[in-house]
Amino acid sequence: MARPQLMFASKPVPRHSDEPLRVGIVSDNPLRRAALMMRLSGFDDLALIELATSADIRADAIVCDGLGCDAASPVLCLVDDPSKAAEAMRRGAAGVLLRDSAPRRVHAAIHAVAEGMLVIEEEGAEQLLRQPRMRIDLIEPLTEREQQVAQLLAGGLTNKEIAQRLGITAHTVKFHLNGILRKLGVSTRTEAVVRAARLGLVIL
Repeated sequence: MARPQLMFASKPVPRHSDEPLRVGIVSDNPLRRAALMMRLSGFDDLALIELATSADIRADAIVCDGLGCDAASPVLCLVDDPSKAAEAMRRGAAGVLLRDSAPRRVHAAIHAVAEGMLVIEEEGAEQLLRQPRMRIDLIEPLTEREQQVAQLLAGGLTNKEIAQRLGITAHTVKFHLNGILRKLGVSTRTEAVVRAARLGLVIL
């Protein structure tokens, strides 16, 4: 039986379902890059782009061999050790799988991260959530409203949807989100959700 993956919504990305996903295959190792291209070439719903680096690429998702990708598109990192999941997430990855994962699992994870989901192999997720807490868990405690915003953020709601749910403006949501990022010591929404979950501040 295939091992499960942990997936939860982050920031939905609207797109037309009938269009193939533009997927950048990134590795500075040409042999690994070619192997990834071959493994995923059988999926007709993927338009693969082979690249040595992730710089200046516009794609629905990036599959990165290792941890070194820095891209505006959602990044799925393939690693050789589940203990590297935390480092990949810290660098902004939207998903982490083991390098030897079956093509169908990589294919499913590509679609998930392209739709704004966070994907972590079960073993990597367990290690990530079991990590020792930061020496200072929070720079300041979250306010009641920030706690509400953080929980809705973990549920995958956009700023506009959070504003509608709480009866406040999108500008106010952005203000609270900035406060959450600052207090958690992170810079992205995904990092905020992962760290808030580790600290027990939100329920996934």
